[in-house]
Amino acid sequence: MRLAARLPILTSLRGYRRAWLPRDLTAGALIVALAIPLSMGMAELAGMPPVAGLYSCILPLVAYAFFGSSPQLVVALDASTAAMLGAAVAPLAGGDPLRYAALAGGLTLLVGIVLLAAGAARLGLIADFLSEPVLLGYQAGLALVVAAGQLPRLLGVTVQADTTLGQYWELLAGLGGAQPWSAALGIAALLIVLLTRRLWPVVPGALVALVLGAAVVYAFDLESAGVAVLGEIPSGLPPLGVPDVSWGDLRQLLPAAAAIALLAAADTLVSSRVFAARGRYAVDADRDLVGLGAANAVSALSGGIATSASAARTAVAESVGSRTQVAGLTAAALMVVVLLVLTGPLAYVPVAVLAAIVVAAVLRLIDLKALRTLSRVRRVELVIALAALIGVVAVGLLQGVVIAMGLSLLDFLWRTSRPHDAVLGRAPGRSGFHDITRVRDATGVPGALVYRFDAPLFYANAERFRSRVLRLVGRHRGTRLVVLDASPIADIDVTAGRMLGELQEQLAADGVRLVVAAAVGRVRDLLVGDELKVDFTAADMYDTIAEALGTGEDGVSPTATHG
Repeated sequence: MRLAARLPILTSLRGYRRAWLPRDLTAGALIVALAIPLSMGMAELAGMPPVAGLYSCILPLVAYAFFGSSPQLVVALDASTAAMLGAAVAPLAGGDPLRYAALAGGLTLLVGIVLLAAGAARLGLIADFLSEPVLLGYQAGLALVVAAGQLPRLLGVTVQADTTLGQYWELLAGLGGAQPWSAALGIAALLIVLLTRRLWPVVPGALVALVLGAAVVYAFDLESAGVAVLGEIPSGLPPLGVPDVSWGDLRQLLPAAAAIALLAAADTLVSSRVFAARGRYAVDADRDLVGLGAANAVSALSGGIATSASAARTAVAESVGSRTQVAGLTAAALMVVVLLVLTGPLAYVPVAVLAAIVVAAVLRLIDLKALRTLSRVRRVELVIALAALIGVVAVGLLQGVVIAMGLSLLDFLWRTSRPHDAVLGRAPGRSGFHDITRVRDATGVPGALVYRFDAPLFYANAERFRSRVLRLVGRHRGTRLVVLDASPIADIDVTAGRMLGELQEQLAADGVRLVVAAAVGRVRDLLVGDELKVDFTAADMYDTIAEALGTGEDGVSPTATHG
């Protein structure tokens, strides 16, 4: 049992049925069919040789299969993490490809270490702080950034600009000098991928485009006509070893590693939960962090780069009935075969086709439907998403995320500092107490103010609470009792606790008593306890609003609760 807890795959495979094997093997073959073009494209996006993408599809799949909690999730290279890796490494590499590869490996190793530490520390909830608007805006902005770098390669146009906006400007200005054959191959490949995705989703359009592109280049000798190709790809198993980086390099790369780890964790945990809900099984967020960390660590040690969850490949495996990580292990074994015997034909793959595959992949990051939903439901969250998009495109990937997360935090503080509140009253024919502005015929209680505050009470909203109560008491002349419905107040801090004590004294000076109804345990303990030295006692705490008002629902006078 202890070994099964350390290696979730043993639990996953317990009770494995022979009938599942053909489906898992088929899923593994489909994963490889998708991985060959996409992984090479993602490696190019990260500034690494295409073969690094293939290396990233062997040991990482094995590591997650053994240590991750999801029986279905497939790990792979991701456009988001690849682009962030390239953005972090390029300024430090100085144009030296060997140093670039070493730094990329070092950054990937750091990502693995950060994720392993987060899983060991049970920090699986950290990724929840990346809100949906931030992710939507970031992904849309990332798609535009990636497209800016890939469209010149797709069309055979030379672009020198370093910024995204500059790249688009140069691309438009240089369209007249596009390489005809490269542009034709790139556009055709893009159409193949997009059309197969829409009309025949089970067909691996990226693989079809890659095979056709390589066949056309080989058959018509288009390389001599100026079409750029991948060229010779090293065959054989990936090299094993620790990346050759210094401690100083690792210190410089640590912020980027933390950012990539956070994004990869968010993507992985969300995907894991989605497929777990569909398959009706349980997953462990902390165990998934460990599995993802192990996948990145072994990727760095085997010439690969940072990996994350692949919802697309997981969905493909699920569509053919895959139930366990046997599919991932099969895919890893098949990728070894590819590296041993199939690297020769890959040398003829046009760069334009690979760029088209990348562009088609990142276009899926722009979720217009979700953005339209934000515009209808909550405009401020659309603003946050657009801020992330603009920040990513105009400033940078990491900066865009930081800007959007900062805006999300400000939005959260604004909403919690000014939450909804209500004056409660009775409605004829209905039991309980209701918001008098929302329930027809509801009226306030004569001589009393029943007030509900729909948020935790803390330093940022304490003064607003005080001013609202005083204003309402002043508006309702003849009020002699204020009943705070504390049922929505899940927590209270020291500042708010002292404010309530001061408010009780201030109201008492005017002949008004303040009592609390339906408080949760932690709120009751703080107000009645000796720590804050406020004047609330057990006699001021009631289980229900009716008890606090002195008349129960049955008309019998209640008594105060004392606990």
